[in-house]
Amino acid sequence: MARYKLTVCYDGEAYYGFQRQKGLSTVQSKLEEALSMRFQQEITIHASGRTDAGVHAIAQVIHFDTDKTFDTSSFGYSMNPLLPKDIAITSCEKVDDNFHARFDAKKKTYMYKICLCKIHSPLKRKYCHICFYDLDIDKMKRACKYFIGEHDFRAFMLADEEKQNTVREIYSLEIEQDNDELKIIISGNGFLHNMVRIIAGTLIDVGRGRIDADSIPQLINSKKHVGTGKTLEPCGLYLYKVEY
Repeated sequence: MARYKLTVCYDGEAYYGFQRQKGLSTVQSKLEEALSMRFQQEITIHASGRTDAGVHAIAQVIHFDTDKTFDTSSFGYSMNPLLPKDIAITSCEKVDDNFHARFDAKKKTYMYKICLCKIHSPLKRKYCHICFYDLDIDKMKRACKYFIGEHDFRAFMLADEEKQNTVREIYSLEIEQDNDELKIIISGNGFLHNMVRIIAGTLIDVGRGRIDADSIPQLINSKKHVGTGKTLEPCGLYLYKVEY
């Protein structure tokens, strides 16, 4: 039995998230079905983390075990025809038997995309948040620095969700602008449920002047989901990179 690491790209619009759910179409179920067909044995995969319904991934990482031998260099070419067109394996490598896609991850990076437009953009609506407001990008960038470091991010998760440990460390938070598109890129050791989407909504409110950039520390220290920005749609969120 050997262990293999896959990097997977997917459009999450048609799925009820990554994790397998009974009776629902998920990314995990589609991958396991295709891998089981390819190897003619039941394959169970383990991912670096779950993504919610509608969330995309540029580089999700998974691992699986099999006793079958195969050419890792061409694995994507042979596997992708067995997968839906909105899921693709981009790389494959054999790893140590102790490797774990989730528990060995040291750093995760997410990207949230915002389209700045005065008129609704039908062609972008499934892949970014459409923002009709004028934003002060400099204020948004100033607010970013307050999220850096280790904090209790309880205020930036679903208010009705209970979680024992809500401390996370953010390594970097940057905003990039390319014409009418903003990219919020955030890296950390882990993220709470909806944390990135709430941070993105908060930064938009900073840009609109509804939240003072310098009030971010107070919002974090309050540990209450009151006063933060709204939770933005999942369509703008991408699992960008996982590092080990």
